[in-house]
Amino acid sequence: MTSPDLTCVTVTFNSVHDLELCWSGGVPENIEWIVVDNASRDESAKVAAKLGARVVRLPRNVGFSAANNVGASLASGRHLMFVNPDVQVDAAGARWIAEQLDRRDVLIAPQLVNEDGSSQENGRMSPFAWRKLAHFFGSGSSERSYEVVASRDEERPVVWVIGAAVGMRARTFESLGGWDSSFFVYYEDSDLCLRARQAGIPTILDGRVRWVHRWARATRKGFSLASWKFEVASGTRFYSRYPSLLLPPIRWTSWRRAEIAMSQVAPAEIHR
Repeated sequence: MTSPDLTCVTVTFNSVHDLELCWSGGVPENIEWIVVDNASRDESAKVAAKLGARVVRLPRNVGFSAANNVGASLASGRHLMFVNPDVQVDAAGARWIAEQLDRRDVLIAPQLVNEDGSSQENGRMSPFAWRKLAHFFGSGSSERSYEVVASRDEERPVVWVIGAAVGMRARTFESLGGWDSSFFVYYEDSDLCLRARQAGIPTILDGRVRWVHRWARATRKGFSLASWKFEVASGTRFYSRYPSLLLPPIRWTSWRRAEIAMSQVAPAEIHR
């Protein structure tokens, strides 16, 4: 049997509503869909199986990173796409991403959009601590220096993309050691992209693929003590690992120089 072009790995936790909204059209052709359920209390696992997923039911919630690693270990596709249950995947976009990964070794994300078609800022530049704070508090400086969106006819080099939808070659994922399961949730996407960057593998935001994302992240919905506990714990771990990102983005620092250089690179120059 021929291996699928792409394996989509989706981690669920009480996600039945998102699954019904975003996956009711079925699994796109030549895609393997693996759902790893983090001990949901609702019907997420049952509904995912009904919609066509291969479902793995975990006995406890092991977190986003560890559950993604479980799904990836079972994948048979030559490429992986980690995609949240609140993202709508279409066949044409999945095919395009698989074709790009056949051509070059990158981490690639579609441009995520709201239901009205407006773009979400799922591409980001270097996650300096001051930028993260500006982003949380809705500062205009975040939009100018941190957040990245791609138009319909372009791809944009970025430092990292949010983990709601990110793809890569299966062998690249393996070479990077997968997601770091010490991050239960939050900052694991920044870490994965930075490790890829250190290995010489760029991250691309591709505006030619536009998937609807209903953005269920708890910290965007007001105050949640549990969510913010995870945010603080993961943030502390992340900046302990990358202490240079605690510094202001002074132009002469290596991080800032690399970021400026990357922003001036044409798409053709970053193909591998």
